[in-house]
Amino acid sequence: MMRRVFLAALLVALPVASPGVLRAQDIACDPGDLEVRAVTFNGNQHFESAELASVIVTSPSSFARRHLHLPIGSRRCLDTLELSRDAVRVRLFYRLRGYYKTAVKTSVQPAGTGAVAVGIGITEGPPVIIDSLAVTGLDSVNDRVRLLHELDHFRHDHIFTKIELQAVLDTVREELHDSGYPYAAAPLASSDVDPRTDRAQLEYQYFQQFRGQPSAIPMRVARVGRIQFEVAPGGDSAKIDTSTVRRLLSFKVGDVFRSKDLVRSERDLYQLETYSHVDVALAPDSAQPNDSLLTVLVRLNESKMTSLGVGAGWATLDCIRAQARLTDRDFSGGARRLELNGRLSHLALCPQNVRDDSISDRLNYYASGTIRLRGLIGPHTLPSFTLFSERTSEYRAYVRETLIGGAAEVTRDLQPRDLRPGLPLTLSYRVEYGRTTASPAVFCQLFNRCALSDIERLQQNGSLHVFGMSLLRDRTDQLLDPSNGNQLHLALRSGTTSLDTANGTRFSRTLIEGSVYKTIGASTFAARLQMAAILDGFSTRGATAYVPPEERLYAGGPNSVRGYNQNLLGPVVYIVSSFSTVDTTIAGNPTQVYRADSNSRVRQYSPTGGNTLIVASAEWRYRLPSFGGRIQLATFVDAGQVYNRPEKISLSDLRVTPGVGMRVRSPIGPLRVDVAYNGYQSTKGSAYYVGDDNVLRCVSPDNQFQQGIVGPGDTCGPSYTPTSRSSVLSKLTFNFSIGQAF
Repeated sequence: MMRRVFLAALLVALPVASPGVLRAQDIACDPGDLEVRAVTFNGNQHFESAELASVIVTSPSSFARRHLHLPIGSRRCLDTLELSRDAVRVRLFYRLRGYYKTAVKTSVQPAGTGAVAVGIGITEGPPVIIDSLAVTGLDSVNDRVRLLHELDHFRHDHIFTKIELQAVLDTVREELHDSGYPYAAAPLASSDVDPRTDRAQLEYQYFQQFRGQPSAIPMRVARVGRIQFEVAPGGDSAKIDTSTVRRLLSFKVGDVFRSKDLVRSERDLYQLETYSHVDVALAPDSAQPNDSLLTVLVRLNESKMTSLGVGAGWATLDCIRAQARLTDRDFSGGARRLELNGRLSHLALCPQNVRDDSISDRLNYYASGTIRLRGLIGPHTLPSFTLFSERTSEYRAYVRETLIGGAAEVTRDLQPRDLRPGLPLTLSYRVEYGRTTASPAVFCQLFNRCALSDIERLQQNGSLHVFGMSLLRDRTDQLLDPSNGNQLHLALRSGTTSLDTANGTRFSRTLIEGSVYKTIGASTFAARLQMAAILDGFSTRGATAYVPPEERLYAGGPNSVRGYNQNLLGPVVYIVSSFSTVDTTIAGNPTQVYRADSNSRVRQYSPTGGNTLIVASAEWRYRLPSFGGRIQLATFVDAGQVYNRPEKISLSDLRVTPGVGMRVRSPIGPLRVDVAYNGYQSTKGSAYYVGDDNVLRCVSPDNQFQQGIVGPGDTCGPSYTPTSRSSVLSKLTFNFSIGQAF
């Protein structure tokens, strides 16, 4: 009788298994219906109210309607039939988690004119405890102990949580499919619950099922005996030979059969973009249940091998931009992929701040050709080679012009997963011949090259060689908008430049970044920590010799500390329009000193970058139930700083900027608007002046240089602070971008 009652409840409350379906349902409001102003849970001790709310249908109207009395969002009214079903749903929720004697009682109370408040009272009762747990049918499996290891903690007075236990049993079945037992079925379950003692005796029997006929799991593991291909060509004949496809498969003849290898092979073949349909599965007449050699059938539908894509858009720093890509997915056969890319930016309609920046107001371009040799080494190793030429600028920082460059890269997935890379490792070598242009003050401040002739030499064409290694561990649930999981990224770069010294300068750059995401109900909490350093060669000392500006560390912007504009957090140098002359005596010698004052106007400012970076962010995102869940509100706080070692690193120098934002879901990722508050004064930095004599002079307020000429080994002190505006609006930084900040 108890089992029949349970089955009836299961049929009534079936949507409990899919809370997302319940949230999508809406209770229509007809004239005279009572609006639901609140839904509360009482007596729930082991489960949060938010979790219980996700399994019922009855829900209150939107926040704007309930508290602001605005006709915004959904209006939800009481449905007494659904409310009675909600009581059953809550009971089933508890039963599946081991609480068989839970009692649920609903109540409806007036909450104003035409409105009610719904209460759901819960008496949880004692949980059912597992008294014994037996698993049979796996005696012929060699790896039986490892497969059943996860079930050990259920054997010792564990609550009879059916959902958790079923998940472990399903995992054992999947492990059997990946261990040479392709026909392993879900185990037969037998449970006996004593209502007097609230103790349960459980037994699960594994078996295999072939064409509807059950049998015991065999002694021998199944292996891949043959691989067959069925290819539907996109044209008159197939373009890609089956021998190439065979190299891209994650299995070969003689391997132990693993279901995950079939899924990974499908993923890898789809990533070629040469097939419109891929199906890798056991052949229908593959084998009899006791045969150990199986036939795998690979079905492929070829698509077009060449494509041309063009696009255009506008961004706050790139202005109008355009790009094009020509792709040949079977270049010279063997599924070799050739990509020809072209990109232009700063074409027109630049904002005033970009037009005022002499560094980044020029046309940027990028042209490249890349060939990818998938399958040359193995299914999970991808080598590629690129030739390119480009001009790229970083806002107020530098312009990099590469006349010709080349890159070689090898990527290998160290822990392949079914649908996404598990642990991709990338090794790269990049060589460039070109030059980097930046403000003369940057070179003087960072590298003590203050003579314009020395600065001009540093901005000549030279070679740059960089070796790189990158490792990414991504365990997030989504690529563009993660809501659960974590991610860890490690990157190492070591480079040499032919400039500055006859023997070149060697530097190393390290980066470690981690982020974590957790969603509860409609709220998502995200946090990120990023640390980076540029080292002198392979030592642990911060690099103080010449490092190309494009290799230095910068912070600030929509994906960094959002209270600062792009690259403007950290050390800054200023070029001012005027200075005052001060006659003084230094070390007993009469000295004429040039110093910026309150009348000096900043003509240009440039971030110098640093050799050490710390950025931390925390963000809370709330998805509005209205508008189909497409809109997400956010509040965040960012903290960070850029340092130049050997200067002392102090956490008290961190800049903390809070803010709020909104995201709108789109096919290309969330469209994001953030507004951050920056209550700090303008960054203190070194001040320089360049006059008609084309001489770079230090005019910082505390400098003691004769007529501002910085001598060898000296530094222009960072003592100049521009006048800050005091209005609230001037302290707000607006960011518009696509994708989450992290």
